[in-house]
Amino acid sequence: MVVAVVTVITSVVSIWPIIFKDESSLQSLKITMKPFRAADVSHFGLPVSAPIESFPKGGHLCSPEQEEWLNQHGVRFQRDYLVELRNSAGGGGSLAVSHFRGAARSTAPVNAAYTVECDKTGDGGVVAEPARLPLDSGEGAFFDKSVMGPAGTGQPNTPLAYNLRPGETGQIVLTLSALSNFNGDVTVDVASGDESSEVKVAQEQGAPIEVPGVLSPRTILIKVEDGALVCHVTPNSSAQIKSCNTQDVFNAN
Repeated sequence: MVVAVVTVITSVVSIWPIIFKDESSLQSLKITMKPFRAADVSHFGLPVSAPIESFPKGGHLCSPEQEEWLNQHGVRFQRDYLVELRNSAGGGGSLAVSHFRGAARSTAPVNAAYTVECDKTGDGGVVAEPARLPLDSGEGAFFDKSVMGPAGTGQPNTPLAYNLRPGETGQIVLTLSALSNFNGDVTVDVASGDESSEVKVAQEQGAPIEVPGVLSPRTILIKVEDGALVCHVTPNSSAQIKSCNTQDVFNAN
């Protein structure tokens, strides 16, 4: 009789983790974003009226003096973020995460400006394949295959999406831009079985994302190269120009 009782208790204990295992749900998604390489590469919205003739010359990389000039005449912002996702569940189905997009708390008109990149390390900005997110366009984040080299040849823009099985994680670098001054958040759609919800991506200390509006964020990028501001055209399917000149875009005399 005693042996029989012990056998029953042992059976109950062995199935306990199976009955009460943490299943995938909307609550099991952990998603955060934090600045990516903020100490190495800084970005500014520089007005077209900036006096670029006074930009400090010299040096191969962006120098402290040049960065200070950009701080004085432009608006510094964090362009690139590392987004980390995790399905913390111990079992169940996958979580479908899609449609990363901007959710504005407020927007405001902007004076004409361009994005300037100040790379202090020589690594060339983002070193991972970034997904682009135009915050105020209504578009979701996507991989712009036109700027990814031979691997992207002939491929359409691919929306950023994840299917996370229990215990799986994911990371992506997100490059933000806006046509108007943006103050707000990044949100995503999350689906688990028949349930779905819009989820705000958590930021450090809950602060909103602030990105200044710039002209042609997918087409023109100004970089500090060999001691000067150099205009670059980023090849993409919507680009209307093939080359640019810094003196022209900043209306310099």
